[in-house]
Amino acid sequence: MNIMNKKVFLVIQGHTQYCDTVLNNVKEVENVIWSTDTDAPEEHLNKIENSNVNLVVSDKPEFSGYGNVNVQVNSTIVGLEKAKLMGATHAIKMRSDLIFTNPKKFIDNYSFNDKIHQMAYCEHLPSARQVLDICEDISDWIEKNYSDLINEDNGFNRYICDFTNLGPIDDMILFWSLPHEEEPVAVNAEFKFLLRYFTLKKYENIDLSYEWYSTIFPFFIAYCKETNNPLISLKRGWTSNDLLNNTVDAKWLG
Repeated sequence: MNIMNKKVFLVIQGHTQYCDTVLNNVKEVENVIWSTDTDAPEEHLNKIENSNVNLVVSDKPEFSGYGNVNVQVNSTIVGLEKAKLMGATHAIKMRSDLIFTNPKKFIDNYSFNDKIHQMAYCEHLPSARQVLDICEDISDWIEKNYSDLINEDNGFNRYICDFTNLGPIDDMILFWSLPHEEEPVAVNAEFKFLLRYFTLKKYENIDLSYEWYSTIFPFFIAYCKETNNPLISLKRGWTSNDLLNNTVDAKWLG
């Protein structure tokens, strides 16, 4: 692929709670898609349709899955496939409660290539009890499917966050096209996406460490800080710079 001829789409996925803020944030950005559910407020859908953003809607799956993973997959894939239909070579997938400080600056200056780039690697520290409490469920699931990952040094409190990622359009569709689960599988969605992707790509000697992940994925949380263009969580109020500076509950790398 000739990266010089790239066409990057920003795919916003999810609810429309922050409709006005998001639309104002991307008003100078070309090639934006918002993929949401058909039951979103009509007022919000009308605002999106009357903006520079392309709207796509889809029905929610009958079963939402553990942590609404089926809903996440559904709207993400609909948005990415629309982007491909419109000529995208690359896509940035963003949750609809997250924005770049300056999305146009990021798109115009970031070095896109033939890999999927992740936002950040997170390693929760012992004080993060909420994550550690679910490790037993994660261990059970991974032991059935990836028994070689189970060892004393490989705790399941390390993962790649799924707020946003970017990459070549076909690889992005592959990454996010997790089959809908028919009953709840009590495992973080991050592990489901990653381990299935590694399986499809036939990676071997899978390791949950930052060092191993870094051989597969570039990360861009540090780039956002270096270029004074952090991501902002509209839901939680943090910026990606705050995450990098946080040493209480988690260590963020990338």
